[in-house]
Amino acid sequence: MPTASHQATPIWDLPTRIFHWLLVLLVGTNLFLIGPRGGIETVIHFVAGFAIAGLLLFRLLWGFIGSPRSRFVDFVRPWSTVRTYLDRLRRLRPPPAVGHNPLGGWMIVVLLGTLAILIITGVFASGRHAAGPFAHLIPVGVTAGLGTLHSLVANLLIGLICVHVAGVAVEWFLTGENLVKSMLNGRKELPADVAAQERPTVGLGRAAAVGLLCLALIAALIAATDFSADRASLQAAPEQASSGAMLQGQQLGAASGPAN
Repeated sequence: MPTASHQATPIWDLPTRIFHWLLVLLVGTNLFLIGPRGGIETVIHFVAGFAIAGLLLFRLLWGFIGSPRSRFVDFVRPWSTVRTYLDRLRRLRPPPAVGHNPLGGWMIVVLLGTLAILIITGVFASGRHAAGPFAHLIPVGVTAGLGTLHSLVANLLIGLICVHVAGVAVEWFLTGENLVKSMLNGRKELPADVAAQERPTVGLGRAAAVGLLCLALIAALIAATDFSADRASLQAAPEQASSGAMLQGQQLGAASGPAN
């Protein structure tokens, strides 16, 4: 509860919180519940992945035009700041942070980068039961390799998520800051003098404009996807095209032959 010297202060704006929890839901669905195993599971996995791509685009843009504590400049700190924080953390006395702490800020960058690699490999990858929307643009052997890389990056992401959750728990234990609660209600209890210096969060109109752009990206990816494609169909496509061209050539040759 806020005390006379502390007050609950808005830190995380609503768009940032919606982004966070939607990302948790979609990433959890694709990592632990639904895989591209054909049929409706492939459709769900792909659409969830495209939605993650839209969320990443939103977070990238929001990191430059969003509320003060959501901007990259606020939490991507230089190594000297991170080192000082680590020294305090090793002594189990990490300094309080209004937004993300220096170590947590870089963890966010790593998580976002890993998710971006996961999306990029996914849209070009192929497997026994599915193929990404752009897999037909590159050799089938490369798509197979990207499918393997996609799975490896997914496993890496699971490990990073475990580290992230452990970091949140350690922060709560050492500083008493409940980051989960803050990401739900958007507020932190700050000393009155610190709270007075906080800048207001931005309006929702800006987020809505960015959101429309992200929805357009999701829709475009869905429209570009053949949900029935897989590695076998990619391998068969050149053979079918070659057979069709040969048949067409034979028909043209027969039509242009000498008349009796």
